[in-house]
Amino acid sequence: LIINYLLISLIVFIFSLVSLKNGKVYDLLWIKYVQKNLYYKTNFRNVFQHSTNDCVKHDEDLIYVPKKGKCKFSNPEFETVLSFDEHRRLNLIDDEISENDKIVAVLGDSIAMGWGVEDDETFSYNLQKNLNKKVLNLGVSSYGTIREIKRLKKNKYYNQVDTVIIQYHVNDYGENIYMDPKKKYSQKDFDKYFNEYQKSAAPFKLMLKLYKKTLRLLFSHINDIIFPSLNTKEWKIDKELAQLQKIISNNFSNEEKRILVFITVESWERMVYDKSKNYIFDFMEIKFEPQHKFIIDSHPNVKGHKFISQKLKERLYK
Repeated sequence: LIINYLLISLIVFIFSLVSLKNGKVYDLLWIKYVQKNLYYKTNFRNVFQHSTNDCVKHDEDLIYVPKKGKCKFSNPEFETVLSFDEHRRLNLIDDEISENDKIVAVLGDSIAMGWGVEDDETFSYNLQKNLNKKVLNLGVSSYGTIREIKRLKKNKYYNQVDTVIIQYHVNDYGENIYMDPKKKYSQKDFDKYFNEYQKSAAPFKLMLKLYKKTLRLLFSHINDIIFPSLNTKEWKIDKELAQLQKIISNNFSNEEKRILVFITVESWERMVYDKSKNYIFDFMEIKFEPQHKFIIDSHPNVKGHKFISQKLKERLYK
């Protein structure tokens, strides 16, 4: 039994590895978990801000910003082209903004930017189409709230913004606590940041380690299916919301702008915080279902972006 299981695991591992290398992913028992593990632990995953200098450039206030023009960005589950001007990611529908337009500004990281979807598939695009109001997509991969707001305040259209939507993620907390909003970044800082993530081909020891983990992943998958409630990850975010309150108050307290903060929640996650506490911003959770995401990549797919835009529309009208 042990020998047979080792052999079957090796077959699953090799199949997952070869198919991932050929850009094929499978939403199948065990294989999905193995491919996801390979995707995040090896050089199969391109990261927007590290993958190519064609997409980002140095910025003294924000470390990096997207380059103006078109940027090709792909991973095994998608092959996309992102279009930027000097102010935003374009929606490619009625991007012209007149001086009388009131604008909704969308801030956030890779989810808000639209990692894995085309210009006319982001939730900003869908929101603009549904609200019949200009929506400015300022999302940039890996930004925390500090840089997101700095990018907004530098924007040409800032004074026309009457609604700010902030897509928050629990990994923003580190930047929100430790980043100095006034710091300037040199080209050397950018080069160090850009190069620190560069991955080489996975060495033999790493592949052996990943194969050993394959032996456990079948049982992890079965356990998640049979006992989903026992595998729920809880995030205690009271401190994070308090820090958001501080940041938003420092930046918008004297301005008449509606601030809506949302966080996306996986089916296996639960946000724990004091729901009776009042903030100067409106806070909401958007709970994903499996169909709203890519199979092995953690970002929302086209359906996910439509789902986000619908939930935001409902909240804004409410």
